[in-house]
Amino acid sequence: MKKVKAALPLAVSLALGLQVLPMSTSSVQAEAVANAAHHSAKIEVKRANAFLTNVANGKAKEAKRYFSRSLQSKMSEDNIKTWWSALTAQFGSVKKIGISVQGEVNTVHRNIEIPIEFEHVSATLTVRFSQNRQIDDWRIVPEERQFSFSTPPYDIPKNYSEKQLSIGKAPYELPATLTLPTRSKHQNVPVVILVHGSGPSDQDETFMSLKPFRDLASGLASQGIAVLRYNKRTYEHAAKMSGESKINVDNETTDDAVLAVKAMAKQKGIDSRNIFILGHSQGGMMMPRILNHTPDKSVRGSILLAAPSRTLPELMLEQFAYLVSLNQLPKEQLAFFQQQFAILQDPSFSPAQPPKEFLLGTPYFWYDLAHWQPAEVAKSQDTPLLFLQGARDYQVTTEDFEGWKQSLSQRSNTSFKLYPMLNHFFTEGTGEKSTPDEYAVSANIPSYVIDDIVKWVRETQK
Repeated sequence: MKKVKAALPLAVSLALGLQVLPMSTSSVQAEAVANAAHHSAKIEVKRANAFLTNVANGKAKEAKRYFSRSLQSKMSEDNIKTWWSALTAQFGSVKKIGISVQGEVNTVHRNIEIPIEFEHVSATLTVRFSQNRQIDDWRIVPEERQFSFSTPPYDIPKNYSEKQLSIGKAPYELPATLTLPTRSKHQNVPVVILVHGSGPSDQDETFMSLKPFRDLASGLASQGIAVLRYNKRTYEHAAKMSGESKINVDNETTDDAVLAVKAMAKQKGIDSRNIFILGHSQGGMMMPRILNHTPDKSVRGSILLAAPSRTLPELMLEQFAYLVSLNQLPKEQLAFFQQQFAILQDPSFSPAQPPKEFLLGTPYFWYDLAHWQPAEVAKSQDTPLLFLQGARDYQVTTEDFEGWKQSLSQRSNTSFKLYPMLNHFFTEGTGEKSTPDEYAVSANIPSYVIDDIVKWVRETQK
């Protein structure tokens, strides 16, 4: 087991404005790259600090000074003031601002991280810069305990390489990693595109001590199947997404999965006849819509891990009731969501004009989730499907698994596999039902799950 730290900055490219002089030694060129990177980081640190200072002092107009054009269009001065007011109402006043450091550098953003000590909690503000050093987004996350991540035994680095790329287009371009098996020069390979569950997620779908998408990428690529994974839009572009007035599930999940399929159809080294999509949790729930939105016959098959067959609000109330029974959620919160979801189900509810009693925000998003019936839509589709489910999953239960089976009983190209020991993130445990505490234990997706996916892809590919 090893501790995984934040990703180190990638090499600075010519796109950052670096002028590489015609010098004779690679060491001198490397020094020039390092100096340019250091200079760029200093500018970004200065601008990130100025942004935070201006926001904290109520100077929203000055805070927007170095915004990119896309962020300018999404975030008004009022938006910024409202965000900061809501943040400090929850976290308390600012007590101390720490030293800014350069964080991850990906194909879309260069990140500066600022530790902040609030009255009630410590947090990290990540300010995201475009390649031309403009502030393009930000997100703030409360400080959590340090988690350890383990490397699975089936991860064989010599069997694959990783390529950094991006999918989509401005203003919501996403950094992505394509994990490619070692292959002969002219051999194209099948690819599995990974689609996240609910909430903001990085490309590894990191949650506490788990990185299920990293496990899938290394496991499948080690056996000859490429994998594409990307940062979710609500993770990479949190501020801009918060400025969208009509955000729905397609903006948050479906659209980027479709763009990923289109990108892989043109990607060198990928067999465009054999593009597969794997959706976890909400990503699996939205699979029928993703398939409806992709070009005809462009997806060879789909794999659904812990996919709800019911509406998400119905599922969430079941989850919350279980957490109340474990004393991990106050009864008042369960009652609140029961009341909010009842409002969504009212036939008179309109996301364009939600009642003042509706307090969840993003009404188009919640209205979509409250009325989406994935299993019903999948009845009329013909793309081969593989359903995998952990029997101990308390978030998406075997009731959903059986719901898919029943709804698709007339289809001949569906396969189902239930794993007795697995939870929602497909790691092993004991007891009839898993608990949230399991996610804090470093673990990996078992090799038998990887093998089952590989076998099904091999049997299904053209």
